[in-house]
Amino acid sequence: MGFPALNVDILGDINVTLATSALYSSCVAWTVLYDMIYAHMDIKYDAAAGIKSIALKHEHNTKAILSALAVTQVVFLAAAGVAVNAGPIFFIGSCGSAIASLATLIWKVKLKDVGDCWWWFKNGCWITGGGITLGLLGEYLAQIFGLYESADPTVDGSKKKE
Repeated sequence: MGFPALNVDILGDINVTLATSALYSSCVAWTVLYDMIYAHMDIKYDAAAGIKSIALKHEHNTKAILSALAVTQVVFLAAAGVAVNAGPIFFIGSCGSAIASLATLIWKVKLKDVGDCWWWFKNGCWITGGGITLGLLGEYLAQIFGLYESADPTVDGSKKKE
């Protein structure tokens, strides 16, 4: 609903379609990742109640699944950046901070400790989301203020017509 309000036609420009699809897919991977950590808080109750949760199904390989989800999230995030020709601020800020924060989360979270799962669920989304947001904001400001503009007319591979 937000795109029409901003007068953006996501189906009219393939780059916009690719960027929004990639960003959406990145968010889906991120949501599943955090839900899996949250689900570990109830794993013993799920087993007792006979509930077939994602955490219970992958109890013995959760960190591998979380790692795959993190890679998926960052790949789609980077694809969104490529689709809109984002600059280094986006890739270092958003993608780099997502890699660092998700790697730290996956490495440090103690999946058998309910309190630790809760801490990472509650705070990890702010750490990862904050980094992604700051990268997006930095990229937006760089674009608005022309930080990437070059005096060399052939930088983009084409010659400027005079």
